[in-house]
Amino acid sequence: MLNSALEARHLQMRVGRLTDSWSANSLAMGLSQGFIEPLEATAIHIVITTAQQFIAAFDDGGFGPKNRDIFNQRIAGRYEGIRDYIVAHYRMNRRADNAYWRDNATHDHLSDHLKAMITAWFTGQDLEQEIIRLNIGGYYGAISWYCLFAGYGVFPAEVKMRAPLIHENAADMARMEIFMNSAARNFSPHAQALIAL
Repeated sequence: MLNSALEARHLQMRVGRLTDSWSANSLAMGLSQGFIEPLEATAIHIVITTAQQFIAAFDDGGFGPKNRDIFNQRIAGRYEGIRDYIVAHYRMNRRADNAYWRDNATHDHLSDHLKAMITAWFTGQDLEQEIIRLNIGGYYGAISWYCLFAGYGVFPAEVKMRAPLIHENAADMARMEIFMNSAARNFSPHAQALIAL
């Protein structure tokens, strides 16, 4: 049982990103570059991507303004892609146990890309084609978006659903079951006993 007399500690966070990670002869990386959300697990990814893109910019022609502008555009796009994917988790949630989750589920201050992805999902459009159209495939691919939307149990209306195309193979449900059972062992309190069998 929680003790309501305990004082909560509130963390202050500045959420956002620098307009330009590379400015003049300075390169911001990690938390000096941006911060999205405490539970997102992309911080190391952003650091690695920043380093790789910076090296690529140098290899492509040095540290001139053109290389810097392309670099900054790519890093900004990466941050915005991650932001949209995280915001989608909050927006698609179906929790109703408190105002925080209810407010997030009705939050409509979304980027144009996120609105387009949600619209594509609920109107039964091809998410892969929408990702190509928006040029956001380098951040999260179609399978990630399918998992996100379906994982929250939100689906297009039945009349918007389409039959699989000929080139789309049916899922191998037996193989999926084996995978799920194997993966579940990692989360079982008796994982060691199961592995020993």
